[in-house]
Amino acid sequence: MGRRLLCIAAFSLLFPLPALAETVPPPQPVAPVALPVEAAQPAVVVTQPVDAARPQTVSGVLTLEDINAKRLQRLQDVARDLKGERASMADFDSYLSWMGGALAGYGKYVEAGSFAAGFARYLPVPYAGQAGQLTKFISHFALSLSATSAAVKSYMNSSQYFISGVEALGTNPEGKGQELAMLTFYADQQLSRDMIELQGRLASTSDLSNSALSFLLGLQQYLGSTDEYWQKTKSLIGRKEADKAEKGALAGSIEGLRTRAAAFNGRLKKYEATVSGTMPRIASLVAYDELRQDIEAKRAAAVPSGQVQTN
Repeated sequence: MGRRLLCIAAFSLLFPLPALAETVPPPQPVAPVALPVEAAQPAVVVTQPVDAARPQTVSGVLTLEDINAKRLQRLQDVARDLKGERASMADFDSYLSWMGGALAGYGKYVEAGSFAAGFARYLPVPYAGQAGQLTKFISHFALSLSATSAAVKSYMNSSQYFISGVEALGTNPEGKGQELAMLTFYADQQLSRDMIELQGRLASTSDLSNSALSFLLGLQQYLGSTDEYWQKTKSLIGRKEADKAEKGALAGSIEGLRTRAAAFNGRLKKYEATVSGTMPRIASLVAYDELRQDIEAKRAAAVPSGQVQTN
């Protein structure tokens, strides 16, 4: 047994065995493992938005161009309402002129009635019980008519200026930011003030007209209840059968004032409706202008130093 082992060892020294690497089969290439992907979802490449550095508009909704378009629309709405209302100013002027002339006739009744003590209770507030002071009512009414007439002229001038400015804008607000801002300022500072001033003056004229009508109706009632007025005033009136003539004239004055005052009050209500609709539109113009200034300020702040902002 030992001899056999020695022979094997000697044989292996004389004839070495081939390398084990030759007997091992070459390694097979490893196939790439495909990661599972969903065919319905392609690869998404994330990139930076082009305008990521630009300032965003308020709430990300309105742009400066949108705001300018809305401003132009509001200006056109106001101008349209003013055009429709300006026609009634001629009616107001006509009434003011007529009322100014009628006051002269009322003054005669006032002067005569101031001598009749019992007539005091028919005088309009605040002159009730002060017959001798009723002439102040006439003078106050005259001053009020003059102030109302001046308010009508101011409104006509400011409204015409505004309408002309809006019409000059055309239909496209692009490049007209300065004109939009100017008309907004004018509507807020001048036009609205003239409209409200006129509204107050017209309302005052209406109240005074109602007082004058109450005075004439009271006088008519008084004439039908006593001869005191005629006994006190015939010498002032100085005409035969003055009572019949004056009663007829008085009735005509009452009917004329009642008819004209009713028409005046009807137009006044329409004007008040126009004012109520126009004031919110002017307020929205101011709000849009403030928003425009805010957006422009943000854009200017986002422009790097040394660069010029372009609109």
